[in-house]
Amino acid sequence: MPLPEHISAANAGQIREELLAVINRGAWTVIVDMTTTISCDHAGMDAVVRACQRAVLSGAELRLVVAARTAWRRLSLSGLDGLVSIYPSLAAAVAAGPPDGTAVPPAAQAHRSLELLDTVVTSLFHVGLSLHVAMDLPPDAARERIAAAIGYLDETIREVRDNAFTARGHQTAPRTPPRDDTA
Repeated sequence: MPLPEHISAANAGQIREELLAVINRGAWTVIVDMTTTISCDHAGMDAVVRACQRAVLSGAELRLVVAARTAWRRLSLSGLDGLVSIYPSLAAAVAAGPPDGTAVPPAAQAHRSLELLDTVVTSLFHVGLSLHVAMDLPPDAARERIAAAIGYLDETIREVRDNAFTARGHQTAPRTPPRDDTA
């Protein structure tokens, strides 16, 4: 599915709906061609992240094809580069072949999703309490509490990523640096 040159609030909703529709129809692999995409704002990233979430929950594989350095950087900053396979060309994404075919039964998928949701909610609650307490602490102690909360969030994100990839039965594609398209 090719995406436009510029993804912004003006077209992100439509892109999100198109990606979700493909995943909802039962696609096992969705290749999102962003080779011509040179800019992608927050709304655009949100559309891609939502498609990624739906793919993980559906047991589908989302592959992004990204050539422009700016789009690659935005994906990296959002953390999405650790959740989906990113390829430097459409040929590489297609050549990766079909997913391994180990389908997860819907009941097991639902159970795994609920466990993951519980992990995330518990983590956010814990971090929220830590940050709330930090507001009333002296600056040095507050800094320590905030650092610990960030560490806890990082660990939760690692656990969610590990869980998502274990459920999908594969690892991310090797991270190949994008081509430098600045002259």
